[in-house]
Amino acid sequence: MASLPPTRVHLFNSSGSPSIDVVELARYARRLLGGAEVRHYGDFIGYCLGACDPSDAERLKADLAEMLSEARVTDLVGKRDRTRQPQPVVEYERRMLERKPPRPVGVLYDGFDLCAAYDLLLSNAGISSDDLVVVITNLLFGTLEGDDGRYHARVIVFGSPCVVSTSGLVEAPARPRAYYLEERLGVTTPQEQEDMPEKWLRVNDPRTTEVLKGYVAQAIFYHATGEPFCEERGCRLFNAHWQEDLLFSQLESEAEFCEYHDRTVKTLSRRYS
Repeated sequence: MASLPPTRVHLFNSSGSPSIDVVELARYARRLLGGAEVRHYGDFIGYCLGACDPSDAERLKADLAEMLSEARVTDLVGKRDRTRQPQPVVEYERRMLERKPPRPVGVLYDGFDLCAAYDLLLSNAGISSDDLVVVITNLLFGTLEGDDGRYHARVIVFGSPCVVSTSGLVEAPARPRAYYLEERLGVTTPQEQEDMPEKWLRVNDPRTTEVLKGYVAQAIFYHATGEPFCEERGCRLFNAHWQEDLLFSQLESEAEFCEYHDRTVKTLSRRYS
Protein backbone atom coordinates (compact mmCIF):
# COMPACT_ATOMS: atom_id res chain seq x y z
CA MET A 1 0.00 0.00 0.00
CA ALA A 2 1.14 3.51 -0.75
CA SER A 3 0.66 4.76 2.82
CA LEU A 4 -0.87 3.89 6.15
CA PRO A 5 -4.65 4.12 6.55
CA PRO A 6 -5.90 7.28 8.28
CA THR A 7 -5.77 7.31 12.06
CA ARG A 8 -8.64 9.80 12.13
CA VAL A 9 -11.49 10.51 9.70
CA HIS A 10 -13.63 13.66 9.57
CA LEU A 11 -16.95 13.53 7.71
CA PHE A 12 -18.75 16.80 6.95
CA ASN A 13 -22.27 17.09 5.58
CA SER A 14 -22.60 20.43 3.77
CA SER A 15 -25.32 19.19 1.44
CA GLY A 16 -28.37 20.24 3.40
CA SER A 17 -30.07 17.07 2.16
CA PRO A 18 -32.55 15.35 4.50
CA SER A 19 -31.68 12.06 2.81
CA ILE A 20 -28.12 11.94 4.14
CA ASP A 21 -27.42 10.26 7.47
CA VAL A 22 -23.88 11.36 8.34
CA VAL A 23 -24.00 9.29 11.56
CA GLU A 24 -24.56 6.15 9.48
CA LEU A 25 -21.73 7.13 7.12
CA ALA A 26 -19.41 7.59 10.11
CA ARG A 27 -20.46 4.19 11.43
CA TYR A 28 -19.68 2.65 8.07
CA ALA A 29 -16.23 4.26 7.86
CA ARG A 30 -15.51 3.05 11.39
CA ARG A 31 -16.43 -0.49 10.39
CA LEU A 32 -14.16 -0.44 7.34
CA LEU A 33 -11.27 0.79 9.43
CA GLY A 34 -11.80 -1.60 12.34
CA GLY A 35 -12.87 0.97 14.90
CA ALA A 36 -10.62 3.90 13.97
CA GLU A 37 -11.64 7.30 15.24
CA VAL A 38 -14.29 8.78 12.93
CA ARG A 39 -15.85 12.15 13.67
CA HIS A 40 -18.87 13.62 11.92
CA TYR A 41 -20.06 17.21 11.62
CA GLY A 42 -22.53 19.44 9.87
CA ASP A 43 -21.48 22.20 7.48
CA PHE A 44 -17.79 22.18 6.61
CA ILE A 45 -17.57 25.90 5.89
CA GLY A 46 -19.37 26.88 9.07
CA TYR A 47 -17.22 24.58 11.18
CA CYS A 48 -13.91 25.79 9.77
CA LEU A 49 -14.79 29.48 9.95
CA GLY A 50 -16.07 28.99 13.49
CA ALA A 51 -12.74 27.46 14.49
CA CYS A 52 -10.88 30.64 13.52
CA ASP A 53 -10.32 33.82 15.42
CA PRO A 54 -13.04 36.29 14.27
CA SER A 55 -10.50 38.62 12.66
CA ASP A 56 -8.88 35.70 10.82
CA ALA A 57 -12.30 34.44 9.73
CA GLU A 58 -13.10 37.70 7.94
CA ARG A 59 -9.79 37.59 6.07
CA LEU A 60 -10.33 33.93 5.26
CA LYS A 61 -13.82 34.58 3.88
CA ALA A 62 -12.42 37.25 1.58
CA ASP A 63 -9.68 34.93 0.30
CA LEU A 64 -12.08 32.03 -0.06
CA ALA A 65 -14.63 34.10 -1.98
CA GLU A 66 -11.92 35.03 -4.47
CA MET A 67 -10.88 31.39 -4.90
CA LEU A 68 -14.45 30.16 -5.31
CA SER A 69 -15.27 32.84 -7.86
CA GLU A 70 -12.20 31.84 -9.89
CA ALA A 71 -13.16 28.16 -9.54
CA ARG A 72 -16.32 28.80 -11.55
CA VAL A 73 -16.27 27.19 -14.98
CA THR A 74 -17.34 29.71 -17.59
CA ASP A 75 -16.43 27.66 -20.67
CA LEU A 76 -17.09 23.91 -20.83
CA VAL A 77 -14.69 23.44 -23.74
CA GLY A 78 -11.03 24.28 -24.03
CA LYS A 79 -8.14 25.14 -21.78
CA ARG A 80 -8.93 26.13 -18.21
CA ASP A 81 -8.74 29.89 -17.88
CA ARG A 82 -8.55 31.12 -14.29
CA THR A 83 -9.40 34.79 -14.48
CA ARG A 84 -10.43 37.20 -11.78
CA GLN A 85 -14.20 37.45 -11.68
CA PRO A 86 -16.19 40.71 -11.47
CA GLN A 87 -16.65 42.00 -7.93
CA PRO A 88 -20.40 41.18 -7.79
CA VAL A 89 -19.52 37.50 -8.36
CA VAL A 90 -16.93 37.60 -5.58
CA GLU A 91 -19.42 39.29 -3.25
CA TYR A 92 -22.03 36.67 -4.10
CA GLU A 93 -19.62 33.86 -3.20
CA ARG A 94 -18.84 35.60 0.07
CA ARG A 95 -22.53 35.84 0.95
CA MET A 96 -22.94 32.14 0.21
CA LEU A 97 -20.19 31.35 2.72
CA GLU A 98 -22.41 32.78 5.44
CA ARG A 99 -25.49 30.88 4.29
CA LYS A 100 -26.48 27.57 5.81
CA PRO A 101 -26.80 24.52 3.50
CA PRO A 102 -28.21 23.76 1.08
CA ARG A 103 -26.45 26.48 -0.88
CA PRO A 104 -27.82 27.45 -4.30
CA VAL A 105 -26.72 25.31 -7.21
CA GLY A 106 -26.59 26.22 -10.88
CA VAL A 107 -22.88 26.92 -11.14
CA LEU A 108 -20.28 24.36 -12.24
CA TYR A 109 -17.00 24.58 -10.34
CA ASP A 110 -13.64 23.14 -11.29
CA GLY A 111 -13.35 20.20 -8.90
CA PHE A 112 -9.66 20.60 -8.18
CA ASP A 113 -9.98 24.36 -7.67
CA LEU A 114 -12.87 23.74 -5.27
CA CYS A 115 -10.73 21.21 -3.41
CA ALA A 116 -7.90 23.77 -3.17
CA ALA A 117 -10.28 26.38 -1.77
CA TYR A 118 -11.52 23.95 0.86
CA ASP A 119 -7.93 23.03 1.69
CA LEU A 120 -7.38 26.68 2.62
CA LEU A 121 -10.19 26.31 5.15
CA LEU A 122 -8.71 23.09 6.50
CA SER A 123 -5.33 24.65 7.16
CA ASN A 124 -7.04 27.18 9.43
CA ALA A 125 -9.32 24.75 11.28
CA GLY A 126 -6.81 22.82 13.36
CA ILE A 127 -7.36 19.51 11.56
CA SER A 128 -4.19 17.51 11.00
CA SER A 129 -3.00 17.14 7.41
CA ASP A 130 -2.56 13.41 8.15
CA ASP A 131 -6.30 12.97 8.76
CA LEU A 132 -8.77 11.98 6.07
CA VAL A 133 -11.41 14.65 5.50
CA VAL A 134 -14.50 14.00 3.38
CA VAL A 135 -16.81 16.91 2.56
CA ILE A 136 -20.25 16.15 1.16
CA THR A 137 -21.67 19.15 -0.67
CA ASN A 138 -24.59 19.87 -2.97
CA LEU A 139 -22.39 22.06 -5.19
CA LEU A 140 -21.77 20.67 -8.67
CA PHE A 141 -18.21 20.34 -9.90
CA GLY A 142 -16.41 18.79 -12.83
CA THR A 143 -12.98 18.10 -14.26
CA LEU A 144 -11.50 18.97 -17.63
CA GLU A 145 -10.78 15.78 -19.56
CA GLY A 146 -7.91 15.48 -22.01
CA ASP A 147 -9.74 13.06 -24.32
CA ASP A 148 -12.29 15.55 -25.59
CA GLY A 149 -11.14 18.79 -23.96
CA ARG A 150 -14.48 19.25 -22.21
CA TYR A 151 -15.63 19.54 -18.64
CA HIS A 152 -17.51 16.56 -17.24
CA ALA A 153 -19.51 16.58 -14.02
CA ARG A 154 -18.04 14.37 -11.29
CA VAL A 155 -19.25 12.82 -8.06
CA ILE A 156 -15.92 12.95 -6.22
CA VAL A 157 -12.55 14.64 -6.39
CA PHE A 158 -9.71 13.25 -4.30
CA GLY A 159 -7.33 15.39 -2.35
CA SER A 160 -7.18 17.24 0.93
CA PRO A 161 -10.06 17.21 1.50
CA CYS A 162 -11.93 14.69 -0.65
CA VAL A 163 -15.11 16.37 -1.89
CA VAL A 164 -18.29 14.49 -2.83
CA SER A 165 -21.18 16.12 -4.70
CA THR A 166 -24.79 15.05 -4.15
CA SER A 167 -25.68 17.01 -7.30
CA GLY A 168 -22.98 15.00 -9.06
CA LEU A 169 -24.65 11.78 -7.93
CA VAL A 170 -27.71 12.85 -9.92
CA GLU A 171 -26.04 14.55 -12.87
CA ALA A 172 -22.66 12.88 -13.48
CA PRO A 173 -23.45 9.19 -14.13
CA ALA A 174 -25.49 9.02 -17.32
CA ARG A 175 -29.07 7.76 -17.30
CA PRO A 176 -30.07 4.81 -19.51
CA ARG A 177 -29.55 5.40 -23.24
CA ALA A 178 -33.28 4.91 -23.80
CA TYR A 179 -33.94 7.94 -21.58
CA TYR A 180 -32.01 10.26 -23.89
CA LEU A 181 -33.47 8.68 -27.04
CA GLU A 182 -37.04 8.99 -25.76
CA GLU A 183 -36.34 12.54 -24.60
CA ARG A 184 -35.03 13.47 -28.05
CA LEU A 185 -37.94 11.84 -29.86
CA GLY A 186 -40.55 13.09 -27.39
CA VAL A 187 -41.80 9.54 -26.79
CA THR A 188 -42.25 10.13 -23.06
CA THR A 189 -43.17 13.28 -21.16
CA PRO A 190 -40.92 14.75 -18.47
CA GLN A 191 -43.45 13.60 -15.87
CA GLU A 192 -43.38 10.02 -17.18
CA GLN A 193 -39.60 10.08 -17.02
CA GLU A 194 -39.71 11.32 -13.45
CA ASP A 195 -42.05 8.46 -12.54
CA MET A 196 -39.23 5.93 -13.04
CA PRO A 197 -37.28 6.48 -9.78
CA GLU A 198 -35.74 3.04 -9.60
CA LYS A 199 -33.57 3.55 -12.68
CA TRP A 200 -31.53 6.55 -11.50
CA LEU A 201 -30.91 8.71 -8.46
CA ARG A 202 -32.96 11.82 -7.82
CA VAL A 203 -32.39 14.89 -5.65
CA ASN A 204 -32.86 13.86 -1.99
CA ASP A 205 -33.23 10.25 -3.06
CA PRO A 206 -33.77 7.94 -0.05
CA ARG A 207 -31.00 5.69 -1.40
CA THR A 208 -28.40 8.46 -1.17
CA THR A 209 -26.79 7.46 2.14
CA GLU A 210 -26.28 3.87 1.03
CA VAL A 211 -24.78 5.00 -2.28
CA LEU A 212 -22.49 7.48 -0.52
CA LYS A 213 -20.95 4.65 1.48
CA GLY A 214 -19.16 3.61 -1.70
CA TYR A 215 -17.66 7.07 -2.10
CA VAL A 216 -16.58 7.14 1.54
CA ALA A 217 -14.87 3.81 0.84
CA GLN A 218 -13.19 5.27 -2.25
CA ALA A 219 -11.88 8.19 -0.18
CA ILE A 220 -10.50 5.77 2.41
CA PHE A 221 -8.78 3.69 -0.26
CA TYR A 222 -7.39 6.83 -1.89
CA HIS A 223 -5.90 7.93 1.43
CA ALA A 224 -4.58 4.47 2.34
CA THR A 225 -3.39 3.09 -0.99
CA GLY A 226 -3.54 5.83 -3.61
CA GLU A 227 -5.91 3.65 -5.67
CA PRO A 228 -9.58 4.54 -5.06
CA PHE A 229 -11.17 2.63 -7.95
CA CYS A 230 -11.83 -0.94 -9.03
CA GLU A 231 -12.57 -2.31 -12.49
CA GLU A 232 -15.07 -4.89 -11.23
CA ARG A 233 -18.64 -3.65 -11.61
CA GLY A 234 -19.84 -5.46 -8.48
CA CYS A 235 -17.34 -3.70 -6.18
CA ARG A 236 -18.22 -0.54 -4.23
CA LEU A 237 -15.03 1.00 -5.61
CA PHE A 238 -16.22 0.70 -9.22
CA ASN A 239 -15.94 4.04 -11.02
CA ALA A 240 -19.45 4.13 -12.46
CA HIS A 241 -20.19 6.34 -15.47
CA TRP A 242 -23.80 5.15 -15.83
CA GLN A 243 -26.60 5.31 -13.28
CA GLU A 244 -27.31 1.64 -13.92
CA ASP A 245 -23.75 0.71 -12.94
CA LEU A 246 -23.79 3.05 -9.97
CA LEU A 247 -26.94 1.49 -8.53
CA PHE A 248 -25.66 -2.02 -9.19
CA SER A 249 -22.27 -1.53 -7.53
CA GLN A 250 -23.67 0.29 -4.50
CA LEU A 251 -27.08 -1.34 -3.96
CA GLU A 252 -27.59 -4.50 -5.96
CA SER A 253 -24.31 -6.42 -6.03
CA GLU A 254 -24.23 -9.56 -3.88
CA ALA A 255 -20.77 -8.73 -2.55
CA GLU A 256 -19.70 -5.40 -1.07
CA PHE A 257 -16.20 -5.56 -2.52
CA CYS A 258 -14.38 -7.73 -5.02
CA GLU A 259 -12.14 -10.42 -3.53
CA TYR A 260 -9.00 -8.30 -3.80
CA HIS A 261 -10.47 -5.24 -2.14
CA ASP A 262 -12.25 -7.33 0.47
CA ARG A 263 -8.84 -8.67 1.53
CA THR A 264 -7.49 -5.11 1.56
CA VAL A 265 -10.32 -3.94 3.84
CA LYS A 266 -9.46 -6.74 6.27
CA THR A 267 -5.83 -5.63 6.18
CA LEU A 268 -6.79 -2.03 6.91
CA SER A 269 -9.09 -2.96 9.78
CA ARG A 270 -6.48 -5.19 11.43
CA ARG A 271 -4.21 -2.17 11.87
CA TYR A 272 -6.59 -0.91 14.54
CA SER A 273 -7.32 -4.20 16.31
